[in-house]
Amino acid sequence: MVAEDSDNIAIFGDVHGDADRLERALEFSSKNSISRVIFAGDYVNRGKRSRQVLDLLVRAKNDYPGEVILLRGNHEKSLLDFLHGGKLSDFAAHGGLATIRSYLDSVKTGAPDEFKIIFPDEHRMLLEETSAFYEDEGILVSHSGFDPQDPASRRPAALYAKGHPEIFTHTGPWPRPLTVCGHYVQTSLQPYDTENLVCLDTGCGTIPGGLLTGLLLPGHKFVQF
Repeated sequence: MVAEDSDNIAIFGDVHGDADRLERALEFSSKNSISRVIFAGDYVNRGKRSRQVLDLLVRAKNDYPGEVILLRGNHEKSLLDFLHGGKLSDFAAHGGLATIRSYLDSVKTGAPDEFKIIFPDEHRMLLEETSAFYEDEGILVSHSGFDPQDPASRRPAALYAKGHPEIFTHTGPWPRPLTVCGHYVQTSLQPYDTENLVCLDTGCGTIPGGLLTGLLLPGHKFVQF
């Protein structure tokens, strides 16, 4: 998605099934007159409440007074791949069993097949409509940043399907003045913050005490929940 400007934006990092922190972030955005809320992907897997997370995001897309933009992460890709006939082992390797449990009253033999049958259409549609990136003159937002070997690429492999840890030692050229991503867990629980790169994955739903971090623009301030 290409936009005109980056005024009055809140960008949030990985959620990973932590519905409580997501709800607080949405409430903050609503109360503080944020005009555009961008999520950098990885809403599901690992954490215990992926179903509730997707419920909240469906509601936010319908009711939020501003604009809610959902980007795709590699965990959304893993869930969609599984729903479309992919291997359970691949989904499980991404923490997908926690997502399956969040949809079922009890987990027994045949649970993965039952999960596919009962998976809500509105959740599937929400996931399928996620964007690969958000971009304007000032920023590029995508789940895993960009491919340092090809900064101009906007292919899924460059933006969300795989990681590029070498982005943290990249010296240029940069696709935009500021790149904002998630994906790379900051075990310090604080965002990685430099002139050209911000990483917002501070372990929400992934590591004990992990936080959901947001970047507020144009002021370049951080909020955590």
